[in-house]
Amino acid sequence: MTEIFAPYKWEALFARWPDILVAFGTTVGISAGALVLALLLGFLFSMLSVSRHAPLRAVARVYVEVVQNVPLLLQVFVLYAVFPLLGLSLASFWIGVLAIGVYHGAYMSEVVRSGIGSIHRGQFEAAKSQGFTYVQTMTLIILPQAMRIILPPLAVQAANLVKNTSVLALIAGGELMYFSNSFAGDTSYYGPAYVAAAVLYFAICFPLSRAAVYLEHRMRSHRHVVTGDATEELAADVVESTPGTHDITGRAAAQAMAAGVTTMVEGTSSLAPPVSDKGRYLTYAELYGIDRGPWPDPHLEASAQARRAKTARGRRGHAKRVRSRERRYGKAMRTRRKGGRK
Repeated sequence: MTEIFAPYKWEALFARWPDILVAFGTTVGISAGALVLALLLGFLFSMLSVSRHAPLRAVARVYVEVVQNVPLLLQVFVLYAVFPLLGLSLASFWIGVLAIGVYHGAYMSEVVRSGIGSIHRGQFEAAKSQGFTYVQTMTLIILPQAMRIILPPLAVQAANLVKNTSVLALIAGGELMYFSNSFAGDTSYYGPAYVAAAVLYFAICFPLSRAAVYLEHRMRSHRHVVTGDATEELAADVVESTPGTHDITGRAAAQAMAAGVTTMVEGTSSLAPPVSDKGRYLTYAELYGIDRGPWPDPHLEASAQARRAKTARGRRGHAKRVRSRERRYGKAMRTRRKGGRK
């Protein structure tokens, strides 16, 4: 065991430290380029997957299913061996960026799509009622809220992306795993070569993993802000009449809106005036800055409906009694109604 990690083997490895730095830089460069490409493809195809047009959703679905169900090693081999047959020749560095970026773009697309799906449907309806286009709704309203949800899994995907650069050793990508294989094959010093590669991969992936954990804990404390779930706030609100629902009303809404609300009406921004009485329900105009009537009281509405139903029943009963009298008294009743004419 000690022979595997003999000091002279470590000395031989450290003597190649310029090559180690070059391999480490290549790994970081491929990871950075692939991450940028994966994020672009992830957001693009997630937007297509939630589109109202079926052909766009089909394109996103085909991309995700094909990429996720074909091994990354085969995708790298296709770019390296098949593309030159078609007259397309790329350097190993760019093959790694393209293959790994496309591969992880499919996974990030699903992450972003799940984050968009977690946003309450009322956000889309509110944006539509204010005149926002689909692109404006996604970029200005939905995605900023969804980022709170998708950041932790995106950090995990970034760490997986760095580790998957090791498959480029198959095509002489020049990254850490290729250097380790080359050094171990030339000297038979396998222990130091692979331990050094593991330490350097750990140095890149560990901060990303810790960032994912940190973001998860941080976003968990704001999950009611992300998804619109106000259960905890409503349960603590003694004035709220509908605890446990997903609608922020009553004193919870008044406190949230007391400092003023930035609203957008026909492309302009304005600040709604603060609410002085924090214990009452907000009107539509106070909530959105639009001149509308107050929200209807469900109890008063129910009472009005009951009165209208009672009046309708009374009218039907009166008509029924009149018809009964006509049948009972016959011709005499009809003659009296006509003013005594025979």
